Amino acid sequence: MRRIHLGCMALIVAIVAVVAENCLAGDEGNWLAAGAQLAQADEKPDSSVPPAQTAPPATTYVPWRERVGPAYPGDFWRSFGRYSKELPETLWDDTKVTFTSPFSWVCFGLAGAAGIALNGHNGDAQIADHYTRHGSQLNSFWDSVGDAGGSPGTQFAITGAAYFISLARDDKKTYEVSTTMMNALIINGLFTEMLKVCVQTKSPNGDKYAWPSGHTSSSFCFATVAYDAYGPWVGVPLYGFATFVGYERIDARNHNFSDVISGALIGIAIGHAVAHHHQPKFLSMDVIPYVNPATGTVGIGLTKAW
Repeated sequence: MRRIHLGCMALIVAIVAVVAENCLAGDEGNWLAAGAQLAQADEKPDSSVPPAQTAPPATTYVPWRERVGPAYPGDFWRSFGRYSKELPETLWDDTKVTFTSPFSWVCFGLAGAAGIALNGHNGDAQIADHYTRHGSQLNSFWDSVGDAGGSPGTQFAITGAAYFISLARDDKKTYEVSTTMMNALIINGLFTEMLKVCVQTKSPNGDKYAWPSGHTSSSFCFATVAYDAYGPWVGVPLYGFATFVGYERIDARNHNFSDVISGALIGIAIGHAVAHHHQPKFLSMDVIPYVNPATGTVGIGLTKAW
């Protein structure tokens, strides 16, 4: 019996020591909370009350082939990081589509034929002679407009600004157009530079690597993607400006007529291939899935925004 009493006393002393230690540490609420937990140990939790301070579930990542818009809507930097990782894959995918498209090869063939025909049959020489006799038709202001506005650097800057605005505003339409435009401009720029290095023709002012015109190909590529995305109200004025850029290149004697014609065909081919790969359309309308919940029928629908 004495051993039992001694054991009980030792247990009581230990409990008192723990409680005193907690109180001295300034954490008096811990032992009260522990007592409350022991008292409610046999009670079932109320499933109707959500747990406090539960972190919201993370946004599920959707692969770029299956989604529309940023990877993580509302999360600027995560979406930008994911886009950077996806860019090489999407770029390669668009490159394969571009150079396996029959329309692209028809345009590339016409670009090459135009370059050979115009240069070989004195078409470029006759236009050069006209400017030698009459001089340039554009003043310095309009020359700078065509030079700066038609520059691939300017178009990349506009596309990049649209991309970051789409992330900040969570704008799916602008995101898709800007990423499509970025891929088209990259492919167009690399292909144009490759042709320049391979052909190595001279411009009227003596510069190397004239054919095809990079300003013209980039401007027509930009206009083609914009036309596919927004229709004629945006596309036609941009085509008009691209035509002006081509004219300015000739007027400033930076390019021959064949350089400009070939550049326009190349830009249209690449812009068309990439835009249609990203945004399949029928008669300038979006193709979307269609589901009728009343009848259960499924199919496809056509939609167009004005």
